[in-house]
Amino acid sequence: MPTGSRILFVTTLLVALALAGAAGAAERTAAFAHADPGVRAGAMGGAFTALGEQPIALYWNPAGLYFQDRRYLEASYSSLYGLGLAKRTFLTVGFKRQIELPAFDGNRVVVNKDSETGAAYAVGMESLSLDLEENGYSEVAVSGAAAWGYGGRFVLGISARALFVSSDLEDVSANGYDFGLGVIWRMSDRERVAIAAPHLISRVFWSFDSTERLPFSVTAGWARYWNPNLVTTADLEFREGEDSPYRLAAGAEWWVFPTRLTLRAGYRYLQGGVENVGAPTFGAGVKFGPMVVDYAFRMEPGDLNDTHRIGLVTGF
Repeated sequence: MPTGSRILFVTTLLVALALAGAAGAAERTAAFAHADPGVRAGAMGGAFTALGEQPIALYWNPAGLYFQDRRYLEASYSSLYGLGLAKRTFLTVGFKRQIELPAFDGNRVVVNKDSETGAAYAVGMESLSLDLEENGYSEVAVSGAAAWGYGGRFVLGISARALFVSSDLEDVSANGYDFGLGVIWRMSDRERVAIAAPHLISRVFWSFDSTERLPFSVTAGWARYWNPNLVTTADLEFREGEDSPYRLAAGAEWWVFPTRLTLRAGYRYLQGGVENVGAPTFGAGVKFGPMVVDYAFRMEPGDLNDTHRIGLVTGF
């Protein structure tokens, strides 16, 4: 199938499955809110759909896993809104399959490893815990994702999550599933565009005889490397029930000292609900050999305290 026809087919399938998933259940749940996974993504305003490149991409757009160049371990912790009541953690592992390509070197045959074209995979676990004094509440999701490239330009990714809720409240527990799909088109070696539906098909089965699903959304993303040390990104998210775009985000990352320090900034704007919410984000990363220690800060509106995140990513 030609590349253009393949893109049209996958996009059509994405829309068809989205409509089927949205129509399959009437009630939407507030559980497992997205909350901008990852420290790097959080510092860039949550504009991460076309970027990826590390295991946390499985929550944004699984196609982004394809741009990993090695095996990675990523972990992060955040205290949401600075209240000490809501704590979120992520632990993900990702790797890129390296294809061995034989080639002639004079009269000898040598084998070179190609890290560009192999499939990529990731597994992860996320948790959210709420400390409500005597009534604790927690959400845990175990995830897996894979990405494949076609023709050097088109990338397809899929993700799956098993969802679990537990609490000290009587009859408040649940389990469920969540499947996502994403694509990325490499316009050039420096520029990418993407479409992702992270909650394409989902169900949450509550112990009090209620079945809900995660809110369906589609996000369009863009990323461009202006040079090896500077990248800018943007996301535009549409969510069911909203007449206009639900989320707009933009971000940038600049490796000031390429082997040591990177600075990040972004802006995240949410529409709908009681009122529209906008918040700038900032962050930095310090590199120690194969490991990067990341920090992100997001200003929160109203009476909420600001959110701080810390994390690390290491190649191995």
